[in-house]
Amino acid sequence: MRYYFISFIILVAIGCGSNDNKAKTIPMDKMKVVIWQLMKADEHYARISAVDSSWSATKKNLLFYQQIFDLNKVDRVAFYQQIDYLKAHPEEFKILMDSVNEFSKREKNSIAK
Repeated sequence: MRYYFISFIILVAIGCGSNDNKAKTIPMDKMKVVIWQLMKADEHYARISAVDSSWSATKKNLLFYQQIFDLNKVDRVAFYQQIDYLKAHPEEFKILMDSVNEFSKREKNSIAK
C-alpha cells in the first residue's frame, strides 16, 4: 500500500491545476474510483517501464491518465483543482484516501474469490 501512496503523491505533484481552493466539484465516490485507477495505472507503468525503457521515454503513463479521465468523464483540470482543495483540507483528504484503501481491499477480495 505504501507504493500506492507514493504513486499518488507523485501524481499530485505533476498535477497542473491552480490552487484557488474552489468548492469541490467531483463527488467523492467518483474521486475514489479515479484515484484507485490512477494508482493501478502507475503501478502497471512502473512494472513495464522497468523492463522496457521505451515506455519511460514516451511517458505512456500520461496517456493512461487521460484514458482514465475520459473513461470516468472527469475533466483533468477539475480533478487537479479538487486535489488542491483536498490538500488544503486534510480531514477530507484522509477520508478520501481511507475510502480508496477500502475500495482497493474490496476489489482485491472480489478478485481472490
